[in-house]
Amino acid sequence: MSLNWNTITGPQVLVDSRKSKRNIKRMQEKAESAGVDLRPHFKTHQSVTIGKWFGKPAETAIAVSSATMARTFADAGWNDILMAIPLNPRALPAYNRLAREVQLGLTIENADSLKTIARLLSPVDVYVEIDAGYGRTGISWREHESINLILEQARKMPQVRSLGLLLHAGNSYTMRGEHGIAQIHQESLQRLAELIENLSIPRSELRVSVGDTPTCSRMESFPGADEIRPGNYVFYDWQQQRIGACDWPDVALAVACPVIGIYPERNEVVVHGGAVHFSKDSVTIDGKQIFGQVMHQTTNGWGSPIQGAQLVGVSQEHGKVRVPEGMLKELELGDLLIIVPAHSCLVMAAFNGECTVI
Repeated sequence: MSLNWNTITGPQVLVDSRKSKRNIKRMQEKAESAGVDLRPHFKTHQSVTIGKWFGKPAETAIAVSSATMARTFADAGWNDILMAIPLNPRALPAYNRLAREVQLGLTIENADSLKTIARLLSPVDVYVEIDAGYGRTGISWREHESINLILEQARKMPQVRSLGLLLHAGNSYTMRGEHGIAQIHQESLQRLAELIENLSIPRSELRVSVGDTPTCSRMESFPGADEIRPGNYVFYDWQQQRIGACDWPDVALAVACPVIGIYPERNEVVVHGGAVHFSKDSVTIDGKQIFGQVMHQTTNGWGSPIQGAQLVGVSQEHGKVRVPEGMLKELELGDLLIIVPAHSCLVMAAFNGECTVI
């Protein structure tokens, strides 16, 4: 749709549908070329409208990060849903309803989780999360015996339809450039392969799900995987551009923020757009936290970055933007700044998936 800048009165998420659909198509083509299935992680956009850009709901396997999110997409027609977050026993009623209605996958990372699996009233797919170096959740890839025991126990349960291993190499987010991304990619998949070699469960009985946006964006093959599970690639963001997972023309999300204060003495303006809109995720430049990059405004979106114009501070509703002197002289109260955030997933979460599609 065309964009009427005059209708924007407060912080508003803008999604460039042309760029986003191009990102989606590229990843679909990559998965097909690599011989793996694609299960996009819908936590990034949290939008039924955008979700349909990936294909027909009934034909699109997805990952989500909460029972509430799973419910939203199940109600909208998606029927193959993986909860790519460790099982929460308190969500058992939600799991039971979902398992009755869709092909549900649940992720576990310890044997205690099998107590909750045993209380399910319908069968589910169970994935054991493996930590290959990220250090967030999952069982260490070195714990061959413990992982094998959990899989063997789950294998005997009537509530378990199939078994899988799940890996998220989130440490790729700390890399810079294709070489660094490749290093994490190779290391994590080699560790996963070593684990699988030491399991008693036949490889043919395990579905291996891997994926993070940097490795899925820059790598061409995924040896040992049955599916890839990236999410952020639908929009990308400043972090991904800094990592080297994408280029500026790939970034499909920005936030339009009105200028509400002008401070020539410090080369700054203040916009209505703070931590509740951008979160406090940042990139680090010269040792300083920066929360967003200001872009050149175009007739129906945005273009390249404006050098020296960055969101340098956020409080709840306020955003401090440092701008070049020439730009500062031209700005007036009420003007809009178009800012690419450090992390698009948290922006969409802050806006509950609401956005203006252009």
